[in-house]
Amino acid sequence: MSSARGQGLGKVDVNPGERHVRIGHRGSRPGRLVAMDQARTDSGILVVGTGSAPSAVDHVTVTLGVEIIRPDAGDAFRTAAATATAVLAVLSDHGVESRAVRTADLSLGPRYDFRNNAQVLAGYQAVQRLVVSLQGLASVDRMLSDLVGRAGEGVRIDQVSLTAGNPRDAEASARAAAFADACDKAGHLASMVGRPLGAVRSISEQPDGGMRPIALMAQRVQAESMPLAAGDTAVTVSLVVHFAWAED
Repeated sequence: MSSARGQGLGKVDVNPGERHVRIGHRGSRPGRLVAMDQARTDSGILVVGTGSAPSAVDHVTVTLGVEIIRPDAGDAFRTAAATATAVLAVLSDHGVESRAVRTADLSLGPRYDFRNNAQVLAGYQAVQRLVVSLQGLASVDRMLSDLVGRAGEGVRIDQVSLTAGNPRDAEASARAAAFADACDKAGHLASMVGRPLGAVRSISEQPDGGMRPIALMAQRVQAESMPLAAGDTAVTVSLVVHFAWAED
């Protein structure tokens, strides 16, 4: 068995008799075994290629909540309902259509505090969480300020996420980059064992790629306006590619 260290691959052990390559990263757990000469139907090299491409951010998702605590459960629910109605009115004033707003969850129940190592009823808590989907960033900062300043008691902005509303072009570019990455990896492995690389036998896209949302805030915001900078987000694609040997 001979050993080598490929760029970015760590230690590479080549066993000519068994026709396999073991790849491991420095300081990591034992490397993966990539089979070379198995049955003709599954011989070759299996690699994962990853690529990414930038995409303009033009979609905003706002997650906001209404949280009211009162001694009486009915009072808590009524106050929360009134605040939620005011929230919808503010959104409407900013041109947000009703179909762009949905209730994520709604709850009503007791709220307990711990005092002197004992659980004490502090009141009843009514909570409603809303998710607002918007196209474009125009006036979003003012809308957030008005929600907190005008909608009433118990309003909080939990999170604002920016994503690409139409990432198809970026996905195509990222997919091409992922395939090129897979070809480079497979060619490198083939050269280490001195065998010519053949055609692609199978290719599949891993489901864990896609856009990476940009989370802007997850806390209460003040009534002052806060500008939002969009920029680009990364669209990532991963492909699993199976290459045959040229002589297979």
